[in-house]
Amino acid sequence: MEKSYLKVDNYIKEQILNGELKAGDKLPPERELAQILDVSRNSVREGLRILENMGVIASQQGSGNYISNEFDDAIVSVMSYMYVLKDLNMDQITDFRYALEWQAINLAALRITESQKKRLFELLEKMEQAETEKMRVAYDKEIHYQLIEASGNDYMLVNFKALASIMDRYIFQMRGKIIQGMNSDEDLTMAHRMMIEGVAEGDREKGRQGLELHYTYIYQFKNT
Repeated sequence: MEKSYLKVDNYIKEQILNGELKAGDKLPPERELAQILDVSRNSVREGLRILENMGVIASQQGSGNYISNEFDDAIVSVMSYMYVLKDLNMDQITDFRYALEWQAINLAALRITESQKKRLFELLEKMEQAETEKMRVAYDKEIHYQLIEASGNDYMLVNFKALASIMDRYIFQMRGKIIQGMNSDEDLTMAHRMMIEGVAEGDREKGRQGLELHYTYIYQFKNT
């Protein structure tokens, strides 16, 4: 038998899927929800509390409950925990990122804006001229973020953000292994340049070649 408070969750979910509720919309009062769902007000409060903790709704003192406008942040937080608790290893992270960025390159080559192109080339120049590896890592991470953002796919971006806490360590470690293995970061920089130029020129093949080169180095040196 379905628990009473889960009726609240299912009802709100159904209303959102049906388009009856959108981000920013106010929910019915607790008493009305209790009547609609034929449950106690305590069950409604419990259901609403769970939804608020999940980031689905936001409570405003004296005003009521609303569908959250900041749900992306909640998704990122939950998924970040999932990635950590699943104890993903380096191979799994690499495989997932490769698949994610492969499709992002395809989409970005079609959808990228002029301002996004400019930003990517600025980041590439800063990475090339950075005086420390810590700075290069920061620009490297931002380049990949901007490429994902240029895809125009919010689901890809949410997943990428969720991986960010892991990637903070992952990118630093991986760049170090690649640079040590090749005795230089020139080829890694060239891979980034090919990705950016390919996307900026609308040349998906060139962009994918740069990405493939990038991950060839990763797969080659990640276990060294």
